[in-house]
Amino acid sequence: MLVLAGAGTGKTRVITVRIAHLVRSGVRPEHILAVTFTNKAAREMRDRVRELLDADAAGRITIGTFHAVCARVLRRHIDYLGLSTRFGIAAQGYQVGLIQALAGELGLRDMGRTPKDWLREISARKNALLQPDDLRTADASPEELRLADLYESYEKRLHGMDLLDFDDLLVLVLRLWQEHPRLLNAYRQQYRFLLVDEYQDTNAVQFKLLAALAGDRANICAVGDDDQSIYGWRGADVGNILRFEESFPGARVIRLEQNYRSTTTILQAANQVIAANPRRHVKSLWSARGEGEKVLVVQAETETAEAAFVAESILDRAGGAGGRVWTDFAVLFRSNHQSRLLEHAFRQQRIPYRMVGGQSFYQRREVLDAVSYVFAAVNPADDLSTLRILNVPPRGLGDRAVERLKYWQGVTGFPLQRVLALAEYQAELAPSAATALREFLAVLDRARRAFAGQGDFARHIEALLSEAGYLSGLVRIYRSRADALDRRENIYEFIGAAANHRERRGPSADIRGFLEEFALMDDNDRIEGRKQGDAVILSTVHAAKGLEFPVVYITGLEQGLFPHRQALEEHRLDEERRLFYVALTRARDALVLTWARRRRVHRDLVRRRPSLFLDSLPANLVEHCTPKEAIRPAPPEVADEYVARMREMFAPSRDP
Repeated sequence: MLVLAGAGTGKTRVITVRIAHLVRSGVRPEHILAVTFTNKAAREMRDRVRELLDADAAGRITIGTFHAVCARVLRRHIDYLGLSTRFGIAAQGYQVGLIQALAGELGLRDMGRTPKDWLREISARKNALLQPDDLRTADASPEELRLADLYESYEKRLHGMDLLDFDDLLVLVLRLWQEHPRLLNAYRQQYRFLLVDEYQDTNAVQFKLLAALAGDRANICAVGDDDQSIYGWRGADVGNILRFEESFPGARVIRLEQNYRSTTTILQAANQVIAANPRRHVKSLWSARGEGEKVLVVQAETETAEAAFVAESILDRAGGAGGRVWTDFAVLFRSNHQSRLLEHAFRQQRIPYRMVGGQSFYQRREVLDAVSYVFAAVNPADDLSTLRILNVPPRGLGDRAVERLKYWQGVTGFPLQRVLALAEYQAELAPSAATALREFLAVLDRARRAFAGQGDFARHIEALLSEAGYLSGLVRIYRSRADALDRRENIYEFIGAAANHRERRGPSADIRGFLEEFALMDDNDRIEGRKQGDAVILSTVHAAKGLEFPVVYITGLEQGLFPHRQALEEHRLDEERRLFYVALTRARDALVLTWARRRRVHRDLVRRRPSLFLDSLPANLVEHCTPKEAIRPAPPEVADEYVARMREMFAPSRDP
């Protein structure tokens, strides 16, 4: 049975009630296996089953993630494969460390990939059930051959230490069942009723495990929604749910189409958007909640105006007669770097916010590196900033050089930059490191003089980071070109913040004023909310999957941003559209979509086109407007009540 459970239709309840029904109908609890993807989802499922059944019956049902269930199988039977039952499971950090060491031994450290990149490549091959020798084909590229060598060394070293990684847990169980059919049959007899949550997120190995366990009896109930398959980039295969009836002939398909979350307007908009995808199970969500307000599409002049509108609109709605709290609001975006302007606008308006599934823009490593370069150039006595960037990117100044630096500072009492310039200190370094150090100091000195004059200090920041080798050195720091490009985008977002500051302040703006604003906002204006979680949510759409909010803002709806440029180039528009559908269906009562006519790309304001997704919205359900038109003045009595609430909310706490 395939249960196509649209967004907000209560799929978790379907699974748990089905489990309870099976037990009440006479099925022995130990014959039921329910699998999902996260420990949190497994815990929720287990808790709900306990509410429906007695403790003994609930305790005998196997509920867990794919990896937890497979680990249990291997713990009992891995000796059939000649491996020890005392195996340990290597955490990701351990795997990364091992790959890093092996890459060094094989001379692969400077191949433009991080240990995590290599690990992802190995994981993809494992999940495709490929062994190292399978990669060594006659037409294999040199890169694929290097990967095969690393993959082989990784496997030998890992298993030689009685360790398995997360992929092994799945792949080895499949191998166990393929090589020992009698053992597979025993598990088929034990687990006669299979339930799978989030089936649209299964990969090739997970499908084969389920198909093997189901066997000819095929007593499998899969619950999922192909319209919410958004993890293709990490191996999920939407084809598993689309081909379900082919994989399990005679399967029943049940559509859950009543949505208990959103208004009719939001659902009709989402339905029309996703209908443009050609490969999908047809379904149409409906709601008994009533029509609700129209979807608001707001065209801002710039991305700064867009962020300011979102903040003002939230204040406006929070101060309305409905009496909404901060947690009623969520702001969603396609890419992490978009959070920077939103954070800035929220801090200016003193709106508490919380990042979900991502680090605050101001705390990202590359942003802290960039601002440390500027601080070190502006203030040569700033030892902390100097020490942070001293060997970033690598200049041959290792731990011993830093130890000697601190020694000479102790002897002289000078700031670090002055110690670095000492001939006595430089004489202790390798000639190449001493040369790199002198150039580093010269770059800081040139930037210091540039910042002291009048002019475009955003351009001076870019010049500083470029001349210091930081922008070009990102690939050496992070090794992966893709990772380096993402971080470079965040650095240019920081440079854009400097350009925005200068535009706002006019001719009187200088670098010190910008740094002061940056420092104050980062340290002094962080508002976490008086209550636990009492904050507006900022989140990427990926991280918001499974969540819901009364009011949702989706920002940056422009071609190249959402849908993302890379997805368009790689012809992955269907998955981008599913991602937009997920974003739309997070909203319960109100949905506000925003885009900017001009957005800063690096230092320049570039004209933008609205996302093609906006064109697919039903015209009769949408209201297009400007920020000024979208925020209507509140009646005097509502405004007075709002001001009183704001004063109370931000009054000094009387708690000890």
